[in-house]
Amino acid sequence: MKKNALNIAAILIALFGVGFGIGCLISLLSSKGTLADGEYKVTVCSTTDVHGAYFDSSYVDNLAAKTSLANVASYLKELRASGVQPVLVDAGDNLQGDNAAYYFNYVATDVPHVYPRIAAYLGYDAIVVGNHDIETGHDVYDRVARELTMPYLGANAAFDRDENGKADMDENPKNKAVVDPYFQPYCVVVRDGVRIAVIGMTNGNIKSWLSSSIWQGIDFQVISDVAQRLVDQVIEKEKPQLVVLAVHSGSGAEQADRENEALYLASTLRGVDLVLNGHDHRPLAREVANPEGDVVLLNAGTKAMVVGQADFTLTVKNGKVVAKTVDYKLVPMDKYPADPDYVAAFKDDFNAVKVFANRPVGRLSEDIFLADALDGPSSYINLVQTVQLAATGADISFAAPLVNSGVVPAGVVEFQDLVSIYKFENQLYTVEMTGRQVKDYLEYSYDNWVNRTGPSYNWDSADGIVYEVSRSAPAGERVRILSMCDGTPFDPDKTYKVAMTSYRASGGGDLLRLGAKVDPADLVVVDRLKDIRSLIGDYISQREEIVPTVATNWKFVK
Repeated sequence: MKKNALNIAAILIALFGVGFGIGCLISLLSSKGTLADGEYKVTVCSTTDVHGAYFDSSYVDNLAAKTSLANVASYLKELRASGVQPVLVDAGDNLQGDNAAYYFNYVATDVPHVYPRIAAYLGYDAIVVGNHDIETGHDVYDRVARELTMPYLGANAAFDRDENGKADMDENPKNKAVVDPYFQPYCVVVRDGVRIAVIGMTNGNIKSWLSSSIWQGIDFQVISDVAQRLVDQVIEKEKPQLVVLAVHSGSGAEQADRENEALYLASTLRGVDLVLNGHDHRPLAREVANPEGDVVLLNAGTKAMVVGQADFTLTVKNGKVVAKTVDYKLVPMDKYPADPDYVAAFKDDFNAVKVFANRPVGRLSEDIFLADALDGPSSYINLVQTVQLAATGADISFAAPLVNSGVVPAGVVEFQDLVSIYKFENQLYTVEMTGRQVKDYLEYSYDNWVNRTGPSYNWDSADGIVYEVSRSAPAGERVRILSMCDGTPFDPDKTYKVAMTSYRASGGGDLLRLGAKVDPADLVVVDRLKDIRSLIGDYISQREEIVPTVATNWKFVK
């Protein structure tokens, strides 16, 4: 059996990589037979949405980071010293959001990426693919998948077939199942003889946010459409004593929601003992009523602020699990110091990022206060709009605040400051929209803005046009467009070139679909440029000094 297992594992490693082969080898060599009678304890720990918080210090002033994976390392060291060997799972979004991730994604591409090395050091058993991991592009996430020494999970992401190939999904919509998965769908981890199946899925809404060039060749399915069948298949094949579903999906409500499915999954899926989730950055630990008994849901927030932990006790009698109990909690990581061994292990990586982050880009004549963008025209969004119009030559530009606190100080602008100005690696698109669609788009945006509905990164304003927004007018009648910025009339029937983010052009925030009444699939894309953060850096570096000015083309009125 062992010889056959090794042969099979070797084939799988050649085909799918080390993580997949090792995971399967563990599964093959671990008995699927019954456990001896008695009590068994299994601890599952989770992180999520780390967003590049790899290091314990900032790059500019050497101040200690509030939390990072260095703190997680300290907690895991303490846990393991106590005799607990946790099943460690991350629920996604690790490759974007900090200069450390950016540096190893796009600059230091000739050395091993730091994140797989960190994941191996910390002893992760599985990593789930997040939507912002996909946003980094094929070159990055495919490279990370190759370098990870543990499974990279995304069961609902399947290879797209060409027109002559097979369909990705079962033809019967009530009997859906992913075939030919792009990422590994699940793995089996063994602790003290107990078999723990970890099934991982990414966000089913990725196509609505990201350019098709980023996920070309992959089809992302709604988690709830495929989860139950996969859970059933894993239970039938692997005979696990515990089933963990790890999803990069927000908690949401106990009803189907394409983007935020975790609560719904915990309340409906049969055969699942624990749901780990992320995406919405909202720490949560609770039991969810399920027809087969309560299921624990853990969301570990973001930036390594907390670690989710579930401690299971299994009682086995006559070879069968007759009882399962679980204690669960969120463990704050700011109570644990950065682990000095971890810091030393990745000191050279930190220093390389620090040099990169402190690279001068240009100068600002005065401070830019980022929170100003939440209340009306601001120098922050005016800079972004100016860059977008200059880069594209578009007639109109849309932009929204991606951060809602902090300051970019006057003086030398360093590359690190660009992350404060533009947090994500969104590309810049130029699309075609009619004047009427532009107006309806803004009506939807300002209805959210005036009512403080949803996240501020969906509160778009515009440049290229002169307009007023009435706070007291009814929804759909708030925006009055007076003219183009060059003084020419604004024409509702004219087709304009509009600059917007790839996130927005792909349908993110529903400003196109629900506001402009445009299906993103039907949107005419004129041009695609590189990421907006880099464009902002280019714009600043090409000028002797940037003088921040507040936009004057629009204003709020009563």
